[in-house]
Amino acid sequence: MIQKQYYKQNLSLAIPIILSSLGQNLVQIVDTLMVGHLGTIPLAATAFAGMLTYNALVIGMGIAMALTPLVGQNYAQKKTKTVVSLFQNSLSLNTIISIIIVALLLCLIPFLQYFGQDERVIDMCKPYYIVVTFSFIPMLIFLCFKQFMEGIDNTKAAMIITISANVLNIIGNYLLIYGKFGFPQLGVLGAGVSTFVSRLLSPIAFFLYIYLSKKYSFYIKSFKWSNFSTYLHSSLLRIGLPIAGQMFLEFLALSGISLMMGWISATCLAAFQIISTMISTTFLTASGICSATTVLVSHAFGADNEKEVKHNFLAGFRMVLVVMFFFAFIFIFFGKYIAELFTEDENVIAVASQFFIVAGFFQLFDGSQVSGLAGLRGINDVAKPMKYAFISYALVSLPFAYVCGFVFNLGAWSVFAGFMAGLLTAAILYHRRFHKTVKRHFNSIKKEKD
Repeated sequence: MIQKQYYKQNLSLAIPIILSSLGQNLVQIVDTLMVGHLGTIPLAATAFAGMLTYNALVIGMGIAMALTPLVGQNYAQKKTKTVVSLFQNSLSLNTIISIIIVALLLCLIPFLQYFGQDERVIDMCKPYYIVVTFSFIPMLIFLCFKQFMEGIDNTKAAMIITISANVLNIIGNYLLIYGKFGFPQLGVLGAGVSTFVSRLLSPIAFFLYIYLSKKYSFYIKSFKWSNFSTYLHSSLLRIGLPIAGQMFLEFLALSGISLMMGWISATCLAAFQIISTMISTTFLTASGICSATTVLVSHAFGADNEKEVKHNFLAGFRMVLVVMFFFAFIFIFFGKYIAELFTEDENVIAVASQFFIVAGFFQLFDGSQVSGLAGLRGINDVAKPMKYAFISYALVSLPFAYVCGFVFNLGAWSVFAGFMAGLLTAAILYHRRFHKTVKRHFNSIKKEKD
């Protein structure tokens, strides 16, 4: 029987992470809501640009996420100098990675026309695509600050900064998309400019928060040239690249399904953009709980406490299932009304309503797979999950989606259902791996003591 303290511990860390993550996702939601009222083509344009850019962004996100378990384990062991060095090297690594990602995305621009999308969608998305791409540099630097603070048990700072930045983004969207109060009416581009400004200010605010704080300023003021280490860079990459690979494969499958929707029609792509926005919101809620699970598991793992590892993992997993069941109910029974918030196009609403039913059924699978990943990241087991992600998303999701939608012609909803098959496969593989690895690790410790 798991005591209440494990649920309370997780929630105290998770709630700020959830609000912070949802705050980041609010950029996409607000952009989709406001752009959706410009018409189907603008909505499809933001969907297409978002699909391409986000696949590259998750690589940087995955590398940034390596910092949390490494900091968490060293923080639990009171290795302050190592914590400082990890933070400094992660900042430099993420800056380099973000510049590489931006360069690669800009090189992709001449090839956008070859993705099989409506020409009007391609033309409208290019300016938005460029501006959002440049916003990834400050965003990944911000994520480094966020992952570091989560590793040392502070999850509130990122929440406050993120919410503040997104209030600014909403105001900027209103002014620049629609041209209010004398500002130019930029349409889709206005959403991109507003996103860029909010993301630029976020890491600046985070730096000032840490630097001016009596409790945390030590971590930045202890930065020095001698802390730079190729070993720590490689350690962060060793953990981060498999996480990035796993995330990339998952989002690549989702993007592949987006492309297939575009092959069917701009209406299906616009409808899928609405669904993608909502399922990313539910995913981030589950992911917030799981980020707290990763922190708590990493602390317990660093202290070689088997009971704490297992109980923290199970508490997080159970809470995720409860939350995702609630979202499943909302999607299945109220999906049509949610779609109506995003667009007035009856065709888009009709298609989105079907998609919401599918999205409702895979919520539990999505919550299960992200819970399994959280446990594995907490014990630094990240290489095997990347292989499992390849099996789940490249070998199950995409072929299943294509065969159902284009071979058997079951409809656009079946293309989306292909993703559910991959999530189920991943959930089974991740959970099995976590329990086996924890058992093997602590059995080896017991043998050494004997």
